[in-house]
Amino acid sequence: MSSAPNIMGHDNVTMMGEDLEATRKSNESIIEEFTVAMSERDENEIRLSINGDRIISDLSPRITITFYNICKKIDVPGKMIDPKSKEKTIQQTLLDNISGQLHSGEIVALMGPSGCGKTTLLNILAGRNLDGVSGNIWLNNQLYEKSMKRRFGYVLQENIFFEELTVKQQLTYTALLRLPNTLTRKDKLAQVEQIIQQLRLEKCSNVPIKLISGGEKKRVNIGTELLTNPSVIFLDEPTSGLDSTSAVLLLSVLRELTLQGKTIITSIHQPSSQVFQSFDQLILLADGKTVFMGEPGNAIDYFATLGYESPPRYNPADFIMDLVNQDTKVREELKEAYIKNKYFINKNKSYNQMEQSSQLYLTESQKYLIGEPNGSEIDLINENNIQLITENNNCKWPISFTAQIYILFSRNWILTSKAQFSKLNCIQALCMSILYGLLWLRMKLKEDALRDRISFIFFMMIFWPLEICFQGILSIPSERSVINKERASGSFRLSAYYIAKCLSESPLKLILPSISFTIAYWMTNLNPSFPIFLGILAFLLMVVLVAESFGVLLGALFRNVGG
Repeated sequence: MSSAPNIMGHDNVTMMGEDLEATRKSNESIIEEFTVAMSERDENEIRLSINGDRIISDLSPRITITFYNICKKIDVPGKMIDPKSKEKTIQQTLLDNISGQLHSGEIVALMGPSGCGKTTLLNILAGRNLDGVSGNIWLNNQLYEKSMKRRFGYVLQENIFFEELTVKQQLTYTALLRLPNTLTRKDKLAQVEQIIQQLRLEKCSNVPIKLISGGEKKRVNIGTELLTNPSVIFLDEPTSGLDSTSAVLLLSVLRELTLQGKTIITSIHQPSSQVFQSFDQLILLADGKTVFMGEPGNAIDYFATLGYESPPRYNPADFIMDLVNQDTKVREELKEAYIKNKYFINKNKSYNQMEQSSQLYLTESQKYLIGEPNGSEIDLINENNIQLITENNNCKWPISFTAQIYILFSRNWILTSKAQFSKLNCIQALCMSILYGLLWLRMKLKEDALRDRISFIFFMMIFWPLEICFQGILSIPSERSVINKERASGSFRLSAYYIAKCLSESPLKLILPSISFTIAYWMTNLNPSFPIFLGILAFLLMVVLVAESFGVLLGALFRNVGG
């Protein structure tokens, strides 16, 4: 059997045994069904390459993910593991030889207690956080590559947005940034409307995100990933913070997506019984190892064969979670039982006995499990590659650098103008201007009033630059989570974001200081020469820009400025 190289060298997912021929037939049927309808499309649209034959398709290809012997180890300070340890670092295993196969059109749940490795496994399958990872992943028999991440959508547990935007604005800007230049703006906006209807967001489409419910925010979160029509969608704790009704509604939306051939993989902690039964496959982890892999409906029967009976009329998910949260002895028994059962199933496979007659050789508990890929199947995968690439794999960004700046400028202009010209800010600037004017009202043109004039100009040169500087300090940290999320999905360059931010914010942040200084200047009876007034104003605005730049620099240097 071929050795399993480190996952950082390749990026792939597979299919096993008999699934190879079935997948080829499925792909051939897709080709036959859509070639006629798509033949008139532009040559530059998204293309698929299957066995060397090219087709044009708006549909994402069906993808089966196979992963084999996935391990993840990290180095942690020795004192954290054992206070008496003399070692500086100790290697800790987060995942230990996890294998499996996830098919298109399925909802797969990763369950287990906190710290069992379900989010770690989710991230690895999604091609994220691959440091210290070994093992192999295949997508339709092709080793995973970074370019394949464009076929993935990743929905974070937190709903991270610019919440001042409306639902439609959020989806529109995401579509403009992430959909390729081969699509017109009209096509991109049509895609947004389709997603809004598909996720049942029509009623709140023009409502600011900060005012919608948690369930609606989660659907918007999913919608931002659906815009690129991914083949595989990863969700981290999607029902966290939702009531049972919202959770069921969310799962019904995910079920509709599987009808399009998408693979849905989600980590979940404590689902309701209705949500639990809606999954097609369950992977249950404990201490970084698999203790069950199969249909959720078979989990209770499987554990019953091991001597762990579920009480009647008890939520199966609660029973399973209670079981894997018990003491170490119970978890070790479950892990050992799974390893033994898995070994027997794979041994039967290797002798080509997993047909109808082979069921005679399976024990009661083994019948409830889904077999993992074994060595001979991995060899077969490596020998039968089905290519799945996009025409523009070498193009890192979906749109040009200037287009990124323009779209980010437009979005940031809306966000900044709303914040900068809020009623509170405008009233504050007006009141402060009148207050300054009253304090230094109509100063006399005499030598004894010279200090008053200097103090007024000094105050104006300090107040507004400090005000704008503090805004700059808070600007980057408040946006960091959104920017990190969008850059992780390959939406834009960091340089494009910075240029757009400077171009959009700087002019807006000069308006209030200009109005305030103009009001106060003429109330205080400074030099009535208009050119002198313009010179002092220009100097003030220059100091404001320098202060803003310094504030942005400080905000970028520190991850948390809230103390």
